[in-house]
Amino acid sequence: MTKTIARATALTLALLAGAAAAQDYLRDQTEVRALLEGATLSGVYLRSQSAYTLEFRADGSLVDQRGESARWWVSDTGQYCREWLTGRLAGNKACMDLVLDGNRIHMYSNGNRVAEGELSR
Repeated sequence: MTKTIARATALTLALLAGAAAAQDYLRDQTEVRALLEGATLSGVYLRSQSAYTLEFRADGSLVDQRGESARWWVSDTGQYCREWLTGRLAGNKACMDLVLDGNRIHMYSNGNRVAEGELSR
């Protein structure tokens, strides 16, 4: 019985943590665009632990530290979206939820944190 209660409590806490994170996602399209436009994001991809730098240009183009290019936009639901145009990721298109923590950004894909970084101008 105690083991069952502990499992139920752990599951409830995990669900509440997920719900809290979802509520923190930036959802205002204008706010997200203003946050990213003209900014440079330097951080790490969490799966590979590889460093990255992304430059968000006002014309909707995106350039990484290797000079690879993409286009970026903000969806109607406030997600940051990008499609790589060159390099090994050419054709890869994704939209991610953003959480802002000071000048740090956390990126989520399907509820999983996939990258984080610091914004600068």
